[in-house]
Amino acid sequence: MPWDLEARWRAWISSLPSLSHIRVPRWIATAHGRDSQLHVFCDASEKAYGAALYIRTVLDDDVVTHLVCSKNRLAPIKKVTLPRLDLLAAVVGTRLLCYFCRATDFKIAHAILWTDSTIALSWIRCDPNKWKTFVCNRVTEVQTHTTPTQWKHCPGPDNPADHLSRGLLGYQMNYLDIWWHGPPWLTRPPECWPNNDTPTMVRLPPEEKRKKTKSQVLSISTPTSLLNLLKFSSYWKLIRITAWTLRFLHNIRQKNKSSGELTATELSAAKMYWIRVGQRDSFPNELHALQNNLPLPRESKIARYNPFLEDGLIRLGGRLQCTSLNREQKHPVLLDGSHHFTQLVIRETHIRLHHFGVRSVLSELRTEFWILRARQAIKRSLYSCLACKILKNPRGQQIEAPLPPEQVSPAKPFAVTGIDFAGPLFIKVGKETHKSYITLFTCATTLAVHLELCTDLSTDKFLMALQRFAGRRGLPHTIYTDNAKTFHATNMELAQLWKALTTTKSYQFLAHHGITWKFIVSRAAWWGGWWERMVGTIKRCLRKVLGLAKLTEEQLNTTLISIEAAVNSRPITPGDDCDALTPSHFLTGEKLTTIPTGPEPSASTNLTKEFRLRQQLCDSFWNRCVKEYLLELRNYHEVKRPSGRVIPFRPGDIVLIQEDLRPRHMWKKARIEKDDNTPDTRRSHH
Repeated sequence: MPWDLEARWRAWISSLPSLSHIRVPRWIATAHGRDSQLHVFCDASEKAYGAALYIRTVLDDDVVTHLVCSKNRLAPIKKVTLPRLDLLAAVVGTRLLCYFCRATDFKIAHAILWTDSTIALSWIRCDPNKWKTFVCNRVTEVQTHTTPTQWKHCPGPDNPADHLSRGLLGYQMNYLDIWWHGPPWLTRPPECWPNNDTPTMVRLPPEEKRKKTKSQVLSISTPTSLLNLLKFSSYWKLIRITAWTLRFLHNIRQKNKSSGELTATELSAAKMYWIRVGQRDSFPNELHALQNNLPLPRESKIARYNPFLEDGLIRLGGRLQCTSLNREQKHPVLLDGSHHFTQLVIRETHIRLHHFGVRSVLSELRTEFWILRARQAIKRSLYSCLACKILKNPRGQQIEAPLPPEQVSPAKPFAVTGIDFAGPLFIKVGKETHKSYITLFTCATTLAVHLELCTDLSTDKFLMALQRFAGRRGLPHTIYTDNAKTFHATNMELAQLWKALTTTKSYQFLAHHGITWKFIVSRAAWWGGWWERMVGTIKRCLRKVLGLAKLTEEQLNTTLISIEAAVNSRPITPGDDCDALTPSHFLTGEKLTTIPTGPEPSASTNLTKEFRLRQQLCDSFWNRCVKEYLLELRNYHEVKRPSGRVIPFRPGDIVLIQEDLRPRHMWKKARIEKDDNTPDTRRSHH
């Protein structure tokens, strides 16, 4: 170590023991209700820079000041000018003040900050954007937390922060009153403090000023329309509102005012205005070239039409100048098919022609306009026409759902039963004729039927028919019937039937016997296809057997039972052999129409063995049903894929509810609230 540094080092080491004699008071004379004020002194030298914070408290008969905290830093190794170091000291003083105020209840706005640098003070009191980046950033930070009026000038000898920047030995600090209590004038009234005004002629460093850059402003005028065209979906509403707007502008600019209803001239002017807007939006480069007599750009999409400008409108040149057509037909106005105004014109023409097709609309438009890609534009516009959609859109198609489980799962006959009614039939009672009805019970699994005759549609007669059915076939655990909306209110007999099915007495009977009653979805008759088909079969048999004959109740009941036996003996598996599987095999073990061959000798009277044989026979019937009937359904019930383009239904779509008895324009509209596309909601039948 050089001898001069060694001497300074030893002097500093020898002064350290004197630090033990320094006494720092724990109370700095602050209390609630007393007038206290913060003062921050900042200074810098070529070695270091920093700040010291003092608190000034006014007592009853005295003013005391105390050092609270301080902060200093070494100067950067890179050479920095002294004014910049003074500015760094001001930044440290600002941060020290913010730190102290966050930890206490003192307000930053009531503090006073002092510096002996007139240049740094001038920077703080000026606009930071006038200076270069270094000065600008630090002045901005100082002005963010304090105001320029809080900063004051302090003479250099009276600045206690000067000792922070130059350094002191330990024994010097013990007797340095300016360091512990600030400058002497700090205990005096504010009138005795140094003058706040800095010298008027402060020469600021010119190298710190920001260089002025020359900037050029490019102004581009973008024409705007009177109205927002995209907010209009009606051609005439757009034209009329535009005409009223143009009249208003005319009335505020001209002395001769217009009043009354809109004239044809005003509507025509509004139409021409939007034609110009459409051409300006679609052909800006071509319009500029034609206005300045310049050749059209090579990539122009209307160059091949030899266009020209007339009254501010771009018209088709063409080769029909020598024809006898009028001016509009010879040189129609050019429009782009993708522009919104063009779409409004197409839609208005389509409605004016009573929703005619593409060819008629195109022919009408070409008498006045030449639209680029006209056919595609017209098709796009007609596709969005609601009236055309209602009358022409195809019905929605869905993939057929799988067969319901109750129709393909082995179960006891009539465990799942569908109930329907047929009639009326007329029976003779003496010389009078009375109505009667057929209650038809259909098994979902075996497709067997059971017929009961009811003399009317009352609840009691229906429950008695259900009891007769349950006594001979067993109680079902599930019953399916049509929905209420399937019965038309105009048919009094069907209304009575629905009333009989839904009475409290009917529900009590079903609940006491553990039967679950289910109704199919309204307007979904195919859910009950497996019993509706049996109704048709029974009716065909009755028409052929009875004709116009009127039978008594006993005769009609006998006829129904015979028809029931014939229907239950029909084969449900392919083939014409006598061993074909029928519904009666599941009921009695053989066809009901088979001619008996006499009693068979029985070599054994073991009932258990007979029961097992019957059980094996029933199992063999089910195995045959699976192999010969269910597997064959794959050929008869192939899944039909929707043909053509299928648009999936989504929540929020507006749809039409098809009604077979009404014309299409009277179908009700509906909104899809939820997509519940599951197999249970797409019930099929076989």
